[in-house]
Amino acid sequence: MTAGTRAPALLLALLMLAATVLPLPVAAEGVASGTVSVTCDFPGQVVEAGETATFSLTAANNGNAAAEGGQIKLWTEKFVGSRNWEMRFIDGKTEVNRVSIPEGGSKTVTLEVETAADTPVGDYPVKVHVGDGSIWLYVSISKTHTGELGTLNLLVTDKDGEKVKGATIEVFRGNEHEAFDRVMTTADGRISTGLPQDVYRLVITKPGFLSVEKKDVKVKCGITVDAGTVMLDKSSYAAEVTVKSSLITTPAGKNPTFEMKLRNVGKADDTYRLTTDGLPEGWYARYKENAADTSDISEILVPAGEDKTLFLEAIPPYGTKVGDYSFNAVIESSSDVYTEDLTAKISGSYEMRLSADRYRYEANMGETLEFDALVRNIGNAGALTGIHFEVSAPQGWKATVTPSNVTSLQPGESKKVNVKVVPPPNIVASEYKVTLKAVSEQGEQSDDFRIVVKEQSFAAILGLLMLAGIAGGVWYYFRKYQRR
Repeated sequence: MTAGTRAPALLLALLMLAATVLPLPVAAEGVASGTVSVTCDFPGQVVEAGETATFSLTAANNGNAAAEGGQIKLWTEKFVGSRNWEMRFIDGKTEVNRVSIPEGGSKTVTLEVETAADTPVGDYPVKVHVGDGSIWLYVSISKTHTGELGTLNLLVTDKDGEKVKGATIEVFRGNEHEAFDRVMTTADGRISTGLPQDVYRLVITKPGFLSVEKKDVKVKCGITVDAGTVMLDKSSYAAEVTVKSSLITTPAGKNPTFEMKLRNVGKADDTYRLTTDGLPEGWYARYKENAADTSDISEILVPAGEDKTLFLEAIPPYGTKVGDYSFNAVIESSSDVYTEDLTAKISGSYEMRLSADRYRYEANMGETLEFDALVRNIGNAGALTGIHFEVSAPQGWKATVTPSNVTSLQPGESKKVNVKVVPPPNIVASEYKVTLKAVSEQGEQSDDFRIVVKEQSFAAILGLLMLAGIAGGVWYYFRKYQRR
């Protein structure tokens, strides 16, 4: 073959290839290419990416297309940009792939074109075949949702139609065994959660109910998908355990007590066995029906639909150090075991003490009295900081403390301070109270001291001299007037 003859042949081959991959011109739409002609009143639709375009097609049998086997096959062709779209022929609610049309008759078939949510903005052709007839359709994407999360909605009810609150929905990607996401239903039994575009498997569980699995849930980016309603059936034996607080903080020397509610959510009455697991070394725990009880219980009967309040008291050994101690409450029904993680936090206490060798002292009027006092940190929570001292004494007294403040005292440490008090010189001899207070940033402590103020010695001598003078005068006058 010469170069002159190869050129027309090559051009013809290129034209034939273009005819198979390029859209036909609008004027060619609906033209019969065989015994079947296909028409559509609106062959072009505009949707957002992820939405479904619906085309109503009319297929007419112009010859004897149904003679062989009585069936006309339906199929579509996808092109670049739409190859991950889903297309289906629908008759009412039934998906179909063949149609029977008598000679000279026609039939309407619906085509649903479900676009992908990440399809870029643009125009996309779809070629539809009905037997040997065909038509070009066009889907225009006005907005893409690439990179956006899709929204999954689901409703969970029981067999009676009541909304199920607190059901757990585990979301798995494809056949993965580790949950991609986990959400719980609200009071109205619903979930609404954002997910990346993918096909998911949902596992719905709730204590007291049989679990349900829902497969092939498709989530499209930027699109809200309603996964419908899942109905759960109750188990014969099941429990719902609610702990008021899983972390209890108590100071050393006291027993943390956890309050919990045990509800029988099964169909039948059940007896529950009460135990614990993982107690710290030396610890003991007991269940009680009342917080003030001194006896414990190991099992309890709960009728179906009812609940019981329980108290789990954890008893640490003497001398337990400050820290967090974790263990598990274990409640066993006739068909399952329920475990609750608990933590007892033993906190330290800040405690300060004041003391002295004596609490009663003697002093003279106007003279200085000194005595020592000891301030100690007998707590275990940490240092006492910013300690200063205050003295309360009767009016007219002078009182000082040296040193006047202490920066800090670690647990077990002590500090001696000197207290000076001076009663007024004209005070009445008696017993008086002086109060010493130590104030820290963590707390305060005070103690009282008794001060006995004595009369001065010269006053006593003067009194004796006065008594002697009076006695002498009486004796003198007695002797003088007795002779007369």
